Amino acid sequence: MIRERLVGAGLLAYPAEARERLGGEITGTVLDAGADSRRRLVRELADLVRLGLRARARVTATSGARRVIFDGLCLACVWLMLLDLSTLLAQRVRGMHDPLLAPASLVFLAVALSLALVGFDRLAGIAALVWIGARLPALLADTPGETGAVITVTLVTAGCFATLALAPRRRPRDLRRLAWMIVPVFLAAALGPPPWEQSPLLRAIVVVGALATAAYVLASFLTDPRTAIAAGAVLTTAADNHGAVNLLVIGILPLVATAATLRIRLLRRRTPI
Repeated sequence: MIRERLVGAGLLAYPAEARERLGGEITGTVLDAGADSRRRLVRELADLVRLGLRARARVTATSGARRVIFDGLCLACVWLMLLDLSTLLAQRVRGMHDPLLAPASLVFLAVALSLALVGFDRLAGIAALVWIGARLPALLADTPGETGAVITVTLVTAGCFATLALAPRRRPRDLRRLAWMIVPVFLAAALGPPPWEQSPLLRAIVVVGALATAAYVLASFLTDPRTAIAAGAVLTTAADNHGAVNLLVIGILPLVATAATLRIRLLRRRTPI
């Protein structure tokens, strides 16, 4: 039973379609090969994961570099909306009052995020563009000394939202993805109260989640750079006016996109699509 579970975990390295089509055959082969030796089983599991990751990378390459970059930017839109909604909800929990925290604005953003999660990317992108345009005057009024930085971040964010509207992802719609709406609610509950009232356990969960996300982004780059592109776009919106640090942050997205393009072209050259 334990060996079967280990093989099942190793199969997760394969794309979903390959798991459904070949999962039973692969499982039988690995179990038979490692039946008499734990060392042989470990080698078979290592090969299983290696071949699965290679298959996943080839599937990603079939989409082409342009589509992968667009998908990464679309994913960045979801992350940006999620982070914005979390921040705004946390400020409401802390008792702050501001035109940017108007209930109508929060509901509109939540609707846009829900549409993107379910799979209505085009509608979500349009709604997000309307939302960011409607709040821009109030945002500029709140930050009179940071107009340049605000406009820069807004343009980057609007560019991502425009990608979501003009080049939506190709994926089936699924209402179950709405479960991700628990994330902004949890973040608001964990980080919304003043620091001295925040739960150490909830804060620890947030830190572990952030570290796990960063580890996944780095680990998955060679097989699917979409998450790395999304992370680069999100980090770009953190650009400020601090010279070298600002240039470093802004340079992350072009660097990741270039590396992803080269990686996908190399995979397509090795394996004719």
